[in-house]
Amino acid sequence: MSKNKEEVINKPKHQLEIINSDQSVYEVIRIIGGIALFLEDHFSRFQQSMKILGISFEMDFQNFKRNIIDLVEKEKTLNGNIMFKYSMSESENNFTFSFVPHNYPGPEDYLHGVTTDLFFAERENPNAKVIQTIIRDGANQAIAKQKLYEVLLVDGDGLITEGSRSNVFFVKDNVFFTAPARKVLVGITRNKVMECLTELEFIVVEEAVSHSEISRCDAVFLTGTSPGILPVRSIGNQIFNTSHPLVIKLMEQYNNLIKKYIQIEKKII
Repeated sequence: MSKNKEEVINKPKHQLEIINSDQSVYEVIRIIGGIALFLEDHFSRFQQSMKILGISFEMDFQNFKRNIIDLVEKEKTLNGNIMFKYSMSESENNFTFSFVPHNYPGPEDYLHGVTTDLFFAERENPNAKVIQTIIRDGANQAIAKQKLYEVLLVDGDGLITEGSRSNVFFVKDNVFFTAPARKVLVGITRNKVMECLTELEFIVVEEAVSHSEISRCDAVFLTGTSPGILPVRSIGNQIFNTSHPLVIKLMEQYNNLIKKYIQIEKKII
């Protein structure tokens, strides 16, 4: 398969898009009480994205962190999302730090879950966090048209890999399933959730769920920078339990992890 252009592959009953990316690498970092959440992990992932793309970048972590702190102080904004974007062109490379609009779920969303549907597309290079305009636009159109919170990407094998801007977990018979790291953009929140699952001694299997088997699952939830851990009420017409006891315990564990991180960072600053 050519990697120099966008391609469309015809699949039975569905059209699968293989999405190419442009040349902007980015990270979106959540700010809570003036603290950049899991900043070390974001910087590490950015470095990994650059390595995958074969691009060198000179900024070290301390300068990266200082830019975030300075922006928070300058804007006098203690809560929100900051985007760090590194753009490449034939003439020059440049980077920016800026606050960006965010959409945090409300209490009702965490209680009753959010609506989603399937979107038959896959990223060409899922492990690098690059801006992918076509897939983002297509997903946003589907979300707006169907009044959804998120769409879940389905690959050429019919497997649900991730959300358009989130990772996704399924729970079946008290076992947690999520697509393997090689198939997705590994979110910082996903990694922290995996740590929480281990601490709770819950069983987790890195295996993608087929879109034809979602009716066998008991619960589904999304993970991401803005939502944290967010229960899914529905995928299309399929309804799920949004009060699964193991998911509730996991959410509590994750929220405690955030509190501890913020407490430690405040002492450092």
